[in-house]
Amino acid sequence: MIGEDTSLTSAEQEFLSACIETLEQEVFVDQLDAEHFQELDRNEESRADWEEYVSRMGSHDFAGITVPEEYNGAGGTVVETVLAEQAIGYCGTIVHACQTSLTQHVGRTLYEHGNDHLTETYLAPMLEGELIVSQAYTEPSSGTDLAHLETTADKDGDEWVVNGQKRFIDFARYGDFYFLPCRTSGADGDREGVSLLVVDGDAHGIEFLESQSDWHGFRGTAAAWMEFDDVRVPEENLVGEEGAAWSYITDELNLEHLTVARYCLGASQRALEIAANYTENRVVNERPTSRYQAVNHSVAEMATKLDAAYLLNTRAARILDERGISAGRMEGAMAKWYGNDLAHEIADTCIQLVGGIGTTTSYPIERIQRDVRAGRFLGGASEVMKSVVQHDAYRVLEDEEFDGSYVGNELEGLPWLDGRTRTEGPDHD
Repeated sequence: MIGEDTSLTSAEQEFLSACIETLEQEVFVDQLDAEHFQELDRNEESRADWEEYVSRMGSHDFAGITVPEEYNGAGGTVVETVLAEQAIGYCGTIVHACQTSLTQHVGRTLYEHGNDHLTETYLAPMLEGELIVSQAYTEPSSGTDLAHLETTADKDGDEWVVNGQKRFIDFARYGDFYFLPCRTSGADGDREGVSLLVVDGDAHGIEFLESQSDWHGFRGTAAAWMEFDDVRVPEENLVGEEGAAWSYITDELNLEHLTVARYCLGASQRALEIAANYTENRVVNERPTSRYQAVNHSVAEMATKLDAAYLLNTRAARILDERGISAGRMEGAMAKWYGNDLAHEIADTCIQLVGGIGTTTSYPIERIQRDVRAGRFLGGASEVMKSVVQHDAYRVLEDEEFDGSYVGNELEGLPWLDGRTRTEGPDHD
């Protein structure tokens, strides 16, 4: 937040400051310092890097913030969750924030719907920082449209047998377990019949078909196209009820929408700070470029929009805290598409303000710009979010007294004047 943040309590503001201090002094140091960020961008990271990262995040209570302490969560709020994600995006990279975000929404789902085996074997160790989680949702023929997923799981005795492909799966090669939706019953396109399974990373029958790490940005996760060929999963690794996972997934996405947007905004704020300081010190024609209106108006616009995006995000998080994880879908979708589109706009504008040097690795702005581009489709594309918003917005905006019979027939009356006829005016021949 650039201006005063009246949406946060003093305790929440202190929480954000404490998160930034911890990340800068305890997490992103030594093995995980700035050189590590560059290694991620070059896809030169190691499993040891990610093991160290999740260990540090677990020890400092960044993982699964809304999960109770008895499962190694922090017992905190959704607002605290998004503030922590903002801090990670600001101090680290959005790839770091993504791994921790997985512990937030996967952890919440395991806490709410997992049996004792799942909470003891996967949830608690993950939040302690002992396990790396990977979310295997996207498929070659279905991304957002999970009702048409083609991965299946058939029951065979006391096991599920999984077959199908998943692609663009971040942390695929490092995942100690995969959080995997599949069809266990029903017909293609049905919401009923979709189930969630926890699949061990070393299960027999998992093959990596293609490395997908060399992306435009968002690198360093060892992402891959995966195949599950008769992968056997114990029946106790079913999350919740068989065939009832649609609501679990939509609730999970409700939280993920906010974390993805928030950590991208945190990264874009870092880019904005660099650009503002650069223009204060870059002299052209005997004055800093910050004194040129084209430059300082751009900074003013970005600062204002950034604050607006933070406020949207905090509002949606507050709704989830007050009314439950299923609430506020329209508000969350607003925060997601506006926040993620804006994060990319800010980072791209910052490159323009800094100029040619901004496209080099001398400053992290170019990496931030490439990284936050992924946020516009991570966890649901901006276009999908707009579809969610329009659906609920039309319902909220609907006026029962609006008389549609006068639309196109305004000579007889106006729809919002309860059918009253128009006032006669002077003749115009």
